[in-house]
This record gives sequence, structure tokens and C-alpha cells, in this order.
Amino acid sequence: MIKLLLTSTLFVSAIFASAALLAQGRAPNILLIIGDDIGVEQVSAFGIGPEPARTPNLDALAARGMRFPRVWAQPMCSPTRATLLAGRYGFRTGVGSGVRGSGVTGPYPPGDPVPGAAALTEVDEVLETDVVPLIAVYNGDTDNPRTSRGLRLDESALPAQLKLSRTAEYSTAAFGKWHLADLDNGWLEHPGQIGFDRYSVLMLNEPESYFAWWENVDGTLEERHGYTPARKIDDALAWIGEQRDQPWFLWLALNLPHYPQHVPELPGLDTSGISPSDPHAALDAMIARMDYEIGRLLEGIGDEALADTVIAFVGDNGTTGNSIDPPFHPDRAKFTIYEGGLRVPLIIAGPGIPEGAATDALVSTTDIYSTLLDLADAPIPDDRTLDSVSLVPYFDDPSRPPLRTWIYAEHFMTNQGVALGGHTIRDDRYKLVRIRERTELFDLDEDPSESLNLLEDGISGEEQRVLNRLQETVTALHDSEKMPED
Repeated sequence: MIKLLLTSTLFVSAIFASAALLAQGRAPNILLIIGDDIGVEQVSAFGIGPEPARTPNLDALAARGMRFPRVWAQPMCSPTRATLLAGRYGFRTGVGSGVRGSGVTGPYPPGDPVPGAAALTEVDEVLETDVVPLIAVYNGDTDNPRTSRGLRLDESALPAQLKLSRTAEYSTAAFGKWHLADLDNGWLEHPGQIGFDRYSVLMLNEPESYFAWWENVDGTLEERHGYTPARKIDDALAWIGEQRDQPWFLWLALNLPHYPQHVPELPGLDTSGISPSDPHAALDAMIARMDYEIGRLLEGIGDEALADTVIAFVGDNGTTGNSIDPPFHPDRAKFTIYEGGLRVPLIIAGPGIPEGAATDALVSTTDIYSTLLDLADAPIPDDRTLDSVSLVPYFDDPSRPPLRTWIYAEHFMTNQGVALGGHTIRDDRYKLVRIRERTELFDLDEDPSESLNLLEDGISGEEQRVLNRLQETVTALHDSEKMPED
């Protein structure tokens, strides 16, 4: 495996305030960065994978903030993004799988890929795969048994809720991947309808090409060229520069390292010897380029603004199977509800957050919702059931007793419901996996690779009590809200 030796970092050291800005009557800027298909084993600051990608900027961010190594996302992109925006699990919002397709037709934007990139060649293949067959689904044809819908407009979405801050009038923007819209929830206008003042996003699960793609700019599709992640950073920096003294919230959803797999250029490093057909080496290159762009963003924001900014970096699901590294197995990666599909990196840094700290507490991506609202002095909705626990108490005491005794994840199609999909729950030690009629129980302390199902050869009385307790917790959770109607 080729590993990148990227030793320099663009991260400019920011001396974060020791006390929260809210104590001074000010609200922080909030920068939420979402990596696409990056599991916790890929970021060296977490010390989990034996050969992580080179991420000097993320490592520097972790040194200036707090790491959360036991975080569960959902196993696919759209459901996790919905948890971030709504603070609720998919069985409440209806987003249980990847939102599919776009209905976009028209000429595929031409573009010359950068040297070493794996170019897309057949326009018809791209459109046929990601677009054309899905128009009927978006028009409400539920005969397709694999329908999955976008985030409904009746959710109290994060950007709209931040605008209710008692301390600041936030301006909001979204740049990068969206993957949460359908024709029932506003389609191209969806980001604006849930609270973003400005948006420039890619609607699909991936760009048509990293070098030529369709961009939804405030509700209008435009052809874009260049390199997608670099353009997103440029968009973000331009928007931040317009805010001056206005507190802001930026949703930055980078496409890297999601496929199409390619070998991007990296300033100061020769990647010509890396083949796109080597999935591990290509993934390392894509993650290194993502890290480089994050460093460029932080450098562009500058120390003065960073001192007033909370930065959160999180993955949206685990690494893809052909690129995943130990301790996770290729058959139990993205798309699955095993650890390799769910465990993602989470780093939070900024004013009032301890430097170089970590907690082993169980965390869900739903928790980022309440955490950011707390930090912004914005109200947490009380008119619906939330699945979000604020992480702010850990900033005061990283070693405090855990706020959660369990975390949960799921994968299902909207029109089928969670009962016909899969779900999983874990406590500090044990994990229950239920995929339709199949039930598995793992002891993650003794078997972190989930290779031994305790139910296969009979279980002890103690293990039966654990199984009963976890099953009862899931049943009570599912019973707490009826599945939304289509």
C-alpha cells in the first residue's frame, strides 16, 4: 500500500479563548465540516487504524480541541446528514437510506480532468446510472420498493433554529454536498426552505465528475468546472469574507473521499506514481487532499476569526469496503450497521473547548444538533421528541460520567419502514444487531471485530439479560413515535 508522506500543514495556529464567548455576551461562529465516507480509522489523531491517511491539519485541529473516538453515524450519507440537521433518528424523520437521483437532464458539462485522475467517459452512463430511472420515484411512484425520501420541511432544522439564538443574529450558508432533497420537499430550493440564507450545493450523492458537475446555486442549476473540493473552499472563504462582524454558521460538506475514486493533485507532493485502481492508495490521496483543503480554509479564515469560531469535523459514515483499513473488515464497512460502517471521527475545537482532550463516552451524530444550539445560545425545540444530547458538559469535564448509556443506528427504506430494514444498539460493552429476522449479539470488549455472534451456540444467563435489555430499549425507542406517513 502506498502511503502519502505529506508532512507540511496549512493550519495556522489559533489561540482559542479559555472561556466561552457566550459568557462575554457574544456568540461564536460555527463551522461544521463533513467528510464523506471517512471512518475513524483514517484519521491518525484517533490512533485506531494501523496505517491511517496523512491528515496533519485534522491532527492539528484535534490537538487544539477535543476528540470523540466512540461516535456512531448512520451507515449512509443522507441519514447521517438528516441527524445533523434535525437531531432525530431516521425512524422519526423518514430518512433511513440514501436519497436517490435528481431528475436532472441536459448536457453533461465538459471538463478536462487533472493529471492522474480517473476520468468519466460515457455521459449516457452517468445520467442513466444516477438520474433518469429515478424521476418517477420523485414524482411519488412508490411501486419502487427501494424508495427513500429526503428531509421533510416540518423538521426544526439546525440553520433555522440557530436563527433563534438569544445572543446573535446568525447568517447561514451551505456549500458542498446536499443529498437530502426530493420533489416533495422543495428539490432545488430545499436548503433555503430549511434555513440557509445562501447555498451552493451538489444535489446528488456524488459529483457527476470531480472536475465538471451540476451546481445548485440558490435554486438554479449551473455548470461548474475545476476541482470540486477546491471550488467549495473558495465559495466558503468568499462567503465568510462577506460576513464581517456578523456571527455565521457554515455547513461545509466536502465530497472527499467519496467516489468517483481518483488521485488528486497535492501541492508539494508527486502523486503520479499512485494508481486510481489501487483503492487504498487512492483513498489516502483523496483524504490527504481533503485535509489540505481544510487547512487552506482555516488559513484563509485567519487567527482572529478562528478565535471566535467553533469548528466541528465529522464523518458521515464509515469507509467504503474496498478501501477500509483494519480493525474493520471490508464486508462490514459503509452501507452496513457494523462498526466499520458506523464509527466516524468527530473533532470539536474552539472557545471554551479544552485543548488536546478526549472522552470515551458514547456519542451519536444526532448529538451535534443540541451541542451547536447550546454553544450558540439557541433554544432546543420542545415540541417534538429529540434524540440529541448536548456534548457541552464534556467541554467542562472530559472525564465526567457518560451522558449516554447507549447509541443507536438504522438502515431502511422510507416506504418500508424500520421494521423491514436493519437497526443496531450498543451499550458500553455489548452490541445488538437486528437485520429483519436475523439477530446478533456481540461483546465489543472481547470481540471488537464482531466476528463471534454470541447467539450462535447458546448464551449465558447474563448475556440473555443483556439481550433482553437491549431489545427492550429498542422497542421502547421505536414505540415512542409513529413512522411518518409518505
